[in-house]
Amino acid sequence: MKREIKRLIISSLALLFCASKAFIYDIRVMRRWDNASRHYCYFIGLGDFHDKHHKITATHIADIDAIIRKCDPSRTKLIFEDISSPGFLGKCSCRKFFVNSNGGVLGGLSKKYKNKGFKDIENVEYRFCRVTSLAPVINNINANYRKFLPTSRITIENFKNEIVDISKDILSYKDGNILRSWYKKCVAQAENNMKVLKFNSMLTMNIADFVYKNSNAQNRLNFVKKLLVFDSPLIDAKIVHSIVNARGKQNIIAIAGGSHIKNVSCVLQKIGFRPVYNSKIVIKREYNPRKCLGCNVAPGGFCSRPQPADLKILNRFL
Repeated sequence: MKREIKRLIISSLALLFCASKAFIYDIRVMRRWDNASRHYCYFIGLGDFHDKHHKITATHIADIDAIIRKCDPSRTKLIFEDISSPGFLGKCSCRKFFVNSNGGVLGGLSKKYKNKGFKDIENVEYRFCRVTSLAPVINNINANYRKFLPTSRITIENFKNEIVDISKDILSYKDGNILRSWYKKCVAQAENNMKVLKFNSMLTMNIADFVYKNSNAQNRLNFVKKLLVFDSPLIDAKIVHSIVNARGKQNIIAIAGGSHIKNVSCVLQKIGFRPVYNSKIVIKREYNPRKCLGCNVAPGGFCSRPQPADLKILNRFL
């Protein structure tokens, strides 16, 4: 019993310390004329990059607060990829396990701005089983994963059920023919990736054993990263649907991973949104492996990391 309690404490601490700092590296502003309200609807997308060490995190959090503070809550929709707040179906855990990622840019944003009077907030995150089971692994890649309770208790079936639930939701959207076709492609891509990963033949396997079975010491980190993002198009679809259904709003602000913001911006152009401003993304090589957690390492022993954007540029649009 004491040993079980000790393991639970260790597991909980592993989840607690998965909280990471981050920064915004991509800013995209688009607009579309709304005939019903006779004004432009602005989409502001902020692309997040996870970085455990960057000192600009606190500055960017303060900048985001200042930006949103300028918005009228009744005419603003906020969309977040927030693992620390209830998301799809109102849950924020997997079985009995939770993730506390507060301290970064994204963590806890939904609850934070709800308490500030914003009522139209959507958290598009749904991968609670994924993150609770893999956060201890990606932060302790050389550890014995079976010692982490969520990694040894959560199964592939838990992963699959999250994807099946959100896929059904996405396929029910009635947002016009263009988006309906694109939504189907997003779901099909996630389903195909599950087939490639052979989920159906290992549904009862826990995540620790699944990672060990399908990777080796050399490719384990990249395999875990793949498990975290192989269904990313579903998040893209959730964000686009949320934007399309923000009727009557003057400002729509989405803060999510940079790849989501980029993909969503491309799709919005197909339904009438036009680019107003795109920040210049500056990429630099990083040779410190401790700072390459969020990106792939090239054969030369370096990773490519974006540099922080200047959020104060958004003052001209609000």
